[in-house]
Amino acid sequence: DKIVLGTVADPGFSGRPGLNQEIFDAGDAFVEWCNAAGGINGKTLELNKHDAKLTDYKPSIEAACKTDFAMVGGGAVQDNLWTDTGVPCGLIDVAGFAVTPEKAGNAGQTPEESRTVQPIPNPGDRYIVAGLKLVDKAYPGALDKTGFMTADFQTLAAQYSKESQGFEAEGATIVSKGVYGVNGEANWKPFATAMANDDVTFQKFIGEPGNGAAYEQARAQVGFDPEVRYYETNFYDQGFIDAGGKAVDGALISSVFIPLEEADTHPATQQYLDVMDKQGGKVALLGMQSTSAWLLFATLAKACDQDNDLTRSCVLKGAGEVHDWTGGGLHAATDPGKNDPAECQMVMEIKSGKFTRFGPDDEDFSCPDGAVVDVKSAS
Repeated sequence: DKIVLGTVADPGFSGRPGLNQEIFDAGDAFVEWCNAAGGINGKTLELNKHDAKLTDYKPSIEAACKTDFAMVGGGAVQDNLWTDTGVPCGLIDVAGFAVTPEKAGNAGQTPEESRTVQPIPNPGDRYIVAGLKLVDKAYPGALDKTGFMTADFQTLAAQYSKESQGFEAEGATIVSKGVYGVNGEANWKPFATAMANDDVTFQKFIGEPGNGAAYEQARAQVGFDPEVRYYETNFYDQGFIDAGGKAVDGALISSVFIPLEEADTHPATQQYLDVMDKQGGKVALLGMQSTSAWLLFATLAKACDQDNDLTRSCVLKGAGEVHDWTGGGLHAATDPGKNDPAECQMVMEIKSGKFTRFGPDDEDFSCPDGAVVDVKSAS
């Protein structure tokens, strides 16, 4: 009469309290909304929230192994340990996001192989450059002097490997690389000064909004103003603006999601906001991404239950047959069954403390030829 599920995030990380709290909040909101509608074929959902605290991923998943039918909607930085924890105990994960190639797998890998399915696949051997192409067109030549900032943490080092290869495939020349402490820095000015001294014109920061905002403030203080400051989707977070203030104005952020600011013309986005407003909690991009995973799980579990086969194997098999997923209209189409990423993105710009659409102007997403490039997986 009930389905016990788990989700994982890192809000207890001492270096950044509240990190990805929106994942837990989206899980609470979905479970309340789903149960109020009768659950999944009458079965109510029960949620266990596992706080990985950035470095406690393994004990979190080991706890989930003892209690949960499936992990849903979560994501944690140390997910490279999934193969040593979740897989051996037979757990499955309809993940909000996956960071490392060990967890995210490679393109073409089936959910049954990895025991993981992502509504927004992030395979270790492919990188989306649709948004990068938009920015490159607007700022021709800026990629000739690209500078990366990344953290001294294994999983973010793997992300740097992937992103740098993707950038180079689009013609970037990487002339500078800064490595900061994952817990943050007491003084970010030397990092910004090093970028300035290397004459960087296209800045790429890998990490999370708190550190990114601190770096941006230092960048502004030393007078370093590259043509482009480019960020991944997780920086679409009001916390980035709140912490960075005027220094983050002009930052560009790629996304495969419809922006919250356009909810009035996109019913699925508005419904996410309505559900969160009723439940309470943090509204952010990763919350929408988590919600897409919850919707995917519910769709798969409902079908299995109707066939009198609500098992982990059935959920994974069903996931392998999903090849066109938009979360009901929350984001660009993806192929979870083949672990293929979206071939479309849009780009936002922060203007006067607000997220605005940078491009494209005439459609929701840009879907150019060569929108996804192959890279060498770090796994």
